[in-house]
Amino acid sequence: MNVARGAYHHGDLRAALLREAAQMIAQNGVGSVTMRALGDRLRVSRAALYRHFPDKNALLVAVAADGFAQLRAYVMDRDPPAERVSLERFKQMGDAYVRFAIENPAHYRLMYGREALTREDYPELREAANALFDDLVELFRTLQAVGKVKRQNPESLAYVGWSAVHGLASLVIERQIRADADIEALTRLTTTTVLDGMRRR
Repeated sequence: MNVARGAYHHGDLRAALLREAAQMIAQNGVGSVTMRALGDRLRVSRAALYRHFPDKNALLVAVAADGFAQLRAYVMDRDPPAERVSLERFKQMGDAYVRFAIENPAHYRLMYGREALTREDYPELREAANALFDDLVELFRTLQAVGKVKRQNPESLAYVGWSAVHGLASLVIERQIRADADIEALTRLTTTTVLDGMRRR
């Protein structure tokens, strides 16, 4: 990026910082992100950076929160969307979730993996992380209302569904699954198996 110093508007610089930090993480991991390196890459002063983020940790929190927002949009806005009151909707969400992890592995690790931040310490991050989970809870609550899923705590059902899909996504990006495996088929089998155990008999 070739932008002269001072050329960013206030909101533009914050967005650019998040994009550039995410790119640095994707290329060389979280350890490569420093305020000095970001300033050099974007050709802006460190003072300008600190007007948006007081330190690197605050920046990483914002990057992770932005990642959750992107993940939620990716999962909820797939085209064509399945019928909202449909078991197929959970399968579609699971497929999108795994695809996002594969397409954004470093970002995903920052959000969830060994490089994850402690969400409870940061309201911005906690709210962003909880939003998608709340969508999943609402889906199971709706499926219960129309008699497609058994009457159990919908939050518990959401945890089970999330755990299965998240576990698969993590195994894939950490290369714990054979390279020649059909990930799409595995994702479908995972979500189908979860739903089979949840169906109202």
